[in-house]
Amino acid sequence: MTQVAVNMKTIDLRKAEVQPVAGDDVKTLQALLNLFLTAGDVGEDGSPIAPLILDGTAGKNTKQALLAFQTAAHLATDAIVGPLTWRKLIEQEF
Repeated sequence: MTQVAVNMKTIDLRKAEVQPVAGDDVKTLQALLNLFLTAGDVGEDGSPIAPLILDGTAGKNTKQALLAFQTAAHLATDAIVGPLTWRKLIEQEF
């Protein structure tokens, strides 16, 4: 079994609707969230969440997908991607 160690930055999406967050780590976040979204998860309003565009800019849609993921993974739904959220995103075992 091979283990990979990565150091991902904490990403705060609490105000992403007003001030989008950009960077390479955001693009990685979007790709990992898209793996989760293929399961057909829905947002807070009950509508399906569309796959994210991998543009490296997190706004309203990335935040909505993150909150759905955090809920499904039994994490704090705080819109902050810290070490525990990164771990669950990478493992996607919950």
